[in-house]
Amino acid sequence: MQPAYRSASRATDTVSSYFSSSVPPDSPPYRRGRSQARRGSEDAIESEYGGQSRYSPSIASSRPSTAYITGSTTTSRPTTPSRRSRSGATPSILGQSESHDVVCAVSEARSVAPTVGIATVNLSLGEVTLSQICDNQSYVKTIHKLQLASPSRIVFMPSACPPNDPSTFFTLVQRLIPEAEISSHDRSAWSETAGIDFIEHLAPEGDVGPIKVAIQGKYYAVCCFSAAMKYIDHQFSISFSPQSLRIRYQPSEDTMMIDISAMQSLEVMRNLKSAKSKECLFGLLNHTLTPMGSRVLRNNMLQPPTDFDGFIMTRYDALEEMVTNEEMFHEIRKALKLFHDVEKTLTKLVTIRNTTGVFAVEEQITHILMIKSFLESVPELYRALHPAKSDLLIKIRNLCRPETTVPILLGIRKVFEADVTYMKSPLDLRNQRAFAVKSGISGMLDVARQTYRELTEVIHAHSAEVSEDYRVSASLKFDNRRMYWFRIPTVDLDMESIPPEFINVIPKKNHIECQTLDLVKLNQRLLDTSNEIIMRSDAAIRDLVKELRRQVPPLFRVCESIALVDMISSFGQVTTTRDYVRPGIEDTLALKSARHPILDKKMASEYVPNDYYASQHHRFHCVTGCNMSGKSTYIRSVALLQIMAQIGCFVPAEFATFPVIHNIFARISAQDNIEANLSSFGVEMREMAFILKNIDNKSLAIIDELGRGTSVRDGMAIAMAISEALIDTGASIWFATHFVELARTLADYPGVLNLHLASDTSVGEGGVPQLTMLYNATAGIVNDEHHYGIALARAIGMPDSFLKFAENVADDLRKRRESSRQSSEYYKEMQRNKLVQNFQEALEEAQRSSNKEALPGYFKRLQDEFELRLNEINEM
Repeated sequence: MQPAYRSASRATDTVSSYFSSSVPPDSPPYRRGRSQARRGSEDAIESEYGGQSRYSPSIASSRPSTAYITGSTTTSRPTTPSRRSRSGATPSILGQSESHDVVCAVSEARSVAPTVGIATVNLSLGEVTLSQICDNQSYVKTIHKLQLASPSRIVFMPSACPPNDPSTFFTLVQRLIPEAEISSHDRSAWSETAGIDFIEHLAPEGDVGPIKVAIQGKYYAVCCFSAAMKYIDHQFSISFSPQSLRIRYQPSEDTMMIDISAMQSLEVMRNLKSAKSKECLFGLLNHTLTPMGSRVLRNNMLQPPTDFDGFIMTRYDALEEMVTNEEMFHEIRKALKLFHDVEKTLTKLVTIRNTTGVFAVEEQITHILMIKSFLESVPELYRALHPAKSDLLIKIRNLCRPETTVPILLGIRKVFEADVTYMKSPLDLRNQRAFAVKSGISGMLDVARQTYRELTEVIHAHSAEVSEDYRVSASLKFDNRRMYWFRIPTVDLDMESIPPEFINVIPKKNHIECQTLDLVKLNQRLLDTSNEIIMRSDAAIRDLVKELRRQVPPLFRVCESIALVDMISSFGQVTTTRDYVRPGIEDTLALKSARHPILDKKMASEYVPNDYYASQHHRFHCVTGCNMSGKSTYIRSVALLQIMAQIGCFVPAEFATFPVIHNIFARISAQDNIEANLSSFGVEMREMAFILKNIDNKSLAIIDELGRGTSVRDGMAIAMAISEALIDTGASIWFATHFVELARTLADYPGVLNLHLASDTSVGEGGVPQLTMLYNATAGIVNDEHHYGIALARAIGMPDSFLKFAENVADDLRKRRESSRQSSEYYKEMQRNKLVQNFQEALEEAQRSSNKEALPGYFKRLQDEFELRLNEINEM
């Protein structure tokens, strides 16, 4: 198989088409004032967030009040974690597909720059994540972290909650994460010593040392872990077996922060129009074959890694090996289809609840059957990975080696029959559980199973008698609620003449469901026998369960390895079918013939690819163009491709290099918020204030049509002020606008690159101009002399009389503007300086090129372009 991606050398010709002139800005950059040290009142919160969650755009400020649990000492103790409906805005935006029980404990050190500790315990997956965040007064990073965790409960210290004066942080969490229940726990539970004791007791022995190194100086995170574990034990009566819990410390700076609004508007996790549609980035990349792989992909897309050497490069190498070795790739995909969601099974096995009885034992037997099936499937993946040579795939193969899994499997087979396995149908699973334990271990168990067989035979004989006596075709069915019952076609039995012997009758369209009294009695005898089998099996599996709990840590590592290789194989599936290229990670963003990943799949060959270039000298990209020319698609593409590159996936382009980005922001949608009493312009200004407060030189921002929601003069002025502030941050900005004068003014600023989406104007029948969109990004500012807005109105069908008058007005305004422009030597000198600066940067890029053969031709094109542009400046 030919590799579907193309390895390319540095695109030395990417730079040559980008030349524009600039002068330094004369006006001071826009600055946002420091927020107050403490905002305890509702009015302060309204001012900071505009009455609505910046992070969850659809959560109104007038939401119903959050249920608040006053304290663990006065709260009733439920026996299981709450299963609240996760219908809040954030989970839907983040594409939450499965409900998890997640408890978060949070604590803050109140100061000018508050430090917040977070301990997140996922009870469904047996995972603990500790973090300590140095945040600002609006707690942006902390709120974002909590929203990504999607907690079902958030635990505070009593002093931060009512009836005491609630802290600013508490008020923000209550307002911005309304789907989570908020609780408090005793002050004594927040102990660093207890937190370290929990780590030593619950973390796998080999992980305790590294975790202790990572949490040194992280006092608040460790205290939160102590509080979370004590809260879980107190509220839910749940504990964990020793050395069985996956605990890790996650620094906030090791992952990219993608603003929740950006996730929504860029359609990262879900489609804006339909939550069920797969036309989003997650839907495009999610070809995983296991639930574990899907969760890892989701977590990586929500928080892409920023460690190039530790994560991104190793994933590139593994993915490249997969797509170039067709046989290994198909064998890996084939092996992955054998795995269940054993990650949840292992968590349930190590979770100790104060419950006993038949159901608890049945659940344990089911878990062992699933683990047995999982262990029998691992060798297939190990063999599939045998040819692997990349470091990551070799590491995964070593974790799946037989020395790890076979001893555990042999231990299970000493107690369980070798041929029993996990089955999905209720009857098959019941039978597998009944005959799971080997015969000969318990004499009474063997007698009970013989009775079970005989009763099953009697039930089938009774079914045959019913069919014969009533001359019907009665098929025997089973479910966990009714156990055995009959299904009889309506053609065999008239609904009005059902024999009185048939009870519990449920009429359906083409059949009836019923039982007989004898069948009910047999079901009861069978249930009693089954329960006896289960309880006698319990004595045989107790030691096995204890042993499996001790073996859980290496099994969790195997699960994580399977999930990771599943995610990479999912990337391989997309790469081999969509013709993607391996990107490089450098300081410069350079894309040649790049495509919007979602539209590329939808439009195939019809999509027009484009080039992108961003560096420190070209960090602000002002994109102009006609209506419907593709400006929004052009700027959105770069953000989606950046996310793909940082999670380790290849990208749709001929050549690609990316810098490592730590934050992505977006201001795209233009909708008002009636609940928050904000117009579309009010929403726009609130979100831009958020971006300006948090953006830095490691950020990427997508800004679309800023300032269009108010008057032209005010919108232009605000867009100009915000643009100056964004240029000053040093971030990579992609700014689409219809303000052509804004583009002309910014052209003189350092770091600004003007682009436009090209269009072709021709004269049609009757001398009427026609506009054709080319969807091709080109250097320079759009030519507004052709009045593209009027051309679009003509295409829609506006009357010619209106359009002619509009054209006359537009021409008159343009002539006045041109006559007022003054050409000065100073202006020309600034243009020349910027041209020379761009020429120098292009030469520096060429010096770092690995394709030396292409340099002579590239230098010739560069020289011609430079001379042409210099002549244009001199002739002004």
